[in-house]
Amino acid sequence: MKAKQAHRAMCAITLGIITVCMIAITIFAGFKHEVVKFKTMLVSIVIALLFQYLIGDPIKFVILAMDRALWPPKLYIPPLSDKSYKHDRRDFLKQRLLSQKSNLMISSQYRNWKLNEQYKVIAHDLFTYGQYYLCLMCLVLVTRDETLYHNTRIIKELFMNNHTDYTGLKEVYFLNQLYDFIESTLVIAFNTNFSGGTSTGWAHAEQTVLLGVIRLRQLRVVSPDIGLSRPEFSEMYYMPDWQLPYRRLYYADKYWRIYEPWIPIRVSFEFLDGLLMNFDHVGRLASYPELSGYVSLLARSTANSMKVLDYLHEYHWLTLNTSAVFIDFTLYNVDVNLFSICTLRLEKTPFGGTVPDVQVESAKLLEDVDQMPYTGLLALLIYVVVLIQFSQSLALKLWYEPHLLKSIWNRLDLFICLLNVMVVVLVVLREALVASMMKKVEGASKMEFIDFRRPSRLHQLTTITVGFLICVTTLRLWRVMQFSSIFELFTRTLYLAWAAVASTAIAIMIFLMGFCFAVVTINGNNSDNFTNFVKSMVMCMCFSFGFSAQVKPSELFYGGKWLGMFLYGVLAFVIIVLLINVFVSLINDYFTVAKTIRDHSEKDHRINFFQFLRVEFSRYFTCIHSLPCFRRAYVRNKRTVAQNVNRKLNVMDANRALQLSKQTGDNRVVKRPSDEDEEVQLKHKDRGERIINVGNILNTQFKLLSMILFEDYEEDNSDESETDPEAAGGSQKKIRKINLRTKMKHMPKNKTSNIKIFFFFSKS
Repeated sequence: MKAKQAHRAMCAITLGIITVCMIAITIFAGFKHEVVKFKTMLVSIVIALLFQYLIGDPIKFVILAMDRALWPPKLYIPPLSDKSYKHDRRDFLKQRLLSQKSNLMISSQYRNWKLNEQYKVIAHDLFTYGQYYLCLMCLVLVTRDETLYHNTRIIKELFMNNHTDYTGLKEVYFLNQLYDFIESTLVIAFNTNFSGGTSTGWAHAEQTVLLGVIRLRQLRVVSPDIGLSRPEFSEMYYMPDWQLPYRRLYYADKYWRIYEPWIPIRVSFEFLDGLLMNFDHVGRLASYPELSGYVSLLARSTANSMKVLDYLHEYHWLTLNTSAVFIDFTLYNVDVNLFSICTLRLEKTPFGGTVPDVQVESAKLLEDVDQMPYTGLLALLIYVVVLIQFSQSLALKLWYEPHLLKSIWNRLDLFICLLNVMVVVLVVLREALVASMMKKVEGASKMEFIDFRRPSRLHQLTTITVGFLICVTTLRLWRVMQFSSIFELFTRTLYLAWAAVASTAIAIMIFLMGFCFAVVTINGNNSDNFTNFVKSMVMCMCFSFGFSAQVKPSELFYGGKWLGMFLYGVLAFVIIVLLINVFVSLINDYFTVAKTIRDHSEKDHRINFFQFLRVEFSRYFTCIHSLPCFRRAYVRNKRTVAQNVNRKLNVMDANRALQLSKQTGDNRVVKRPSDEDEEVQLKHKDRGERIINVGNILNTQFKLLSMILFEDYEEDNSDESETDPEAAGGSQKKIRKINLRTKMKHMPKNKTSNIKIFFFFSKS
């Protein structure tokens, strides 16, 4: 005990010296760092601590284990124990008193050991998983940036609609109007105040700059004939003005910009492009591959860009075989640190018109930890610590009990850990790619296209992974909430009704698919909501679940008035009223069956989860109830304590007399023991056990009080069950009396009176 006190004193002195030194340095010398440098220092300290905890300590323990295993000591020396303090009977009685006070809270309802083990597992999951879930939600809310949505919406509107300075992509009705759109919207608008060789910004926002140059890419079909099959895109080499045969000239390397629009782009791709950019743009008419087509780059200045456009127009770069044109560029907003990766698409229909589309992806690709706010850093640090604890508990559980991996919940926990690792890997790869591309921006030439779509794809993949992580963690919350009777009932309902519900859902989907095929075939050429099967399926499902504002009855009347009324009636009554109600009624019936099974099976009196926590963590609840805000004052109701006690006793006597008068009647009926009788018996049994526990507590307290007052350690070292007071002899009694008399002479009068009162109660 003295050694522990010495250690605590040394720790307190050390902390006090460190605190005083830090305060003195702050007051007299002072220190001031920049915000970015201070955040970098904090992050470096945290990374060093995590490295020591995750990597350094395991390596150290592995080395020590190998040392003990390969070179064991010749003689085993047990560790030294603290023998300065010996435990006596007083410590034993204190420990017994604590256990007896704990037993005072336990009744017969708490002896369902199987239920207690289940509640114990749920409490452990609630503690380990609940804090992880809350930290994840806080991290997502703190790092969420609402400016991304507004930036995406505004840029889409600026490029799609007409404005004072330039035209919008919506006004490009034919393919030959694309040159005018590029000149007014993508050349002049980004060089309105051009002078000296550098661009001052966009026409609508001077803080928004264009990174690199604009890339024009077109996809050409081999044959312009209209067919139902997927179009075959050309990958042939051409000379200017799409002339064949292609010839490799000796001066092509010097004038490579002249021949680039006639050479397919596939030859210049890197491995990373094939890994991240190998996808198809899903258009209104077809799907267009990203890694093909013919590319032409604009310049930074207006004059050079106009020369490129004149060259393309003169040599007929856009012809009848052009299927779609993509315009790719990247904008950077300095004020909000936002990258806007823009892709403008113009599809040429077989009927001569065009279909425009604008895609914008907004992302903060330069958001490092030193640029995050303090709230974000704190949330990230707490999340990392909680994630380490969560992973550690899962690893220990699966290491010592591998059979627990068969449980679906443990597999879900393992999947959560793997998703976190995947998010970390994607973030590291994205930061490395952004750093390399920013170095490329510093030394980029005037005629170079800087493709920020690669880190944007990694950022998008990271966001999707985080979304899956949130979804999986929310599903994992189902296991934690199993202490609630409603969640148990719903789980049992799903277990009983999954076969019937699945078969009913399949029948509904089959009928809905047939209806959607019919609607698309009849009304797909005239209604935007039923142009394809997938969109028609989504609209019918939304209409079935009550979202009917997007579908008008007139959209189903293009096949005729009576046929439209029939289709609308099928959608409104058969699908919604009949099939959906059958689905809901089926679940309701199984829910009633599960509730009946639960009511009949739960004959034993169970405790709820909060009662289990009240007994399991009684110390914490005691500390909470000891606060001043939770203390309840005694309500006297203008009566004394004795009057209140007499009033309560009179009420109890009156109720007991009323029950006896009912039982003494001649027409008594013998009833079977019901649940109420069992509850009365359990309460009577619990009351008796409580009285016995209170007696044991008082007995132990009297023993401790006698030891504290008289310090009689030598006679009471042995247990009472093993000692015999009659065989002890009269010598010990005489010594005890002499000790008591000598001690009471030197005590004050009030203490001697208390001791006499104590002896009176102990004898009685």
